Amino acid sequence: MQQGTLFTRRTVERHFRKHQARCPPEYREILIERILAKRWTEASLGNVVGIVASTFARHQLTDYDRLLAISGMARAEARLIGEHEKVGGHAAFRSSLHL
Repeated sequence: MQQGTLFTRRTVERHFRKHQARCPPEYREILIERILAKRWTEASLGNVVGIVASTFARHQLTDYDRLLAISGMARAEARLIGEHEKVGGHAAFRSSLHL
C-alpha cells in the first residue's frame, strides 16, 4: 500500500485562491499539476506549495541551472544567488491577506 497524501484539484485550487492569489495563472496551473502528480509524505499543503514553487522558481525563473553549468560553481553558491533572484517573486504571489 502506498503511503502519503494525494491532494485533490479542488483543495489545491482553493489554497492558491486564498494564499497565492497573485500567482500568474500560467504558473499556477503548472504548480497545481506538479502538486497533483505526486504523493506527498508528511507535508501539509502549504509546505508542498512552498516546495514546488521554490523548485519551479529556482529552475525556471532564475539563472540557477546556468550557474551550475559554470565550471567550479558549487550547488550551494548557485542556490544562494538564485535565492536572491526569487525572493521577490514569492512575496508577489501571496494574497494581500498575507503581505
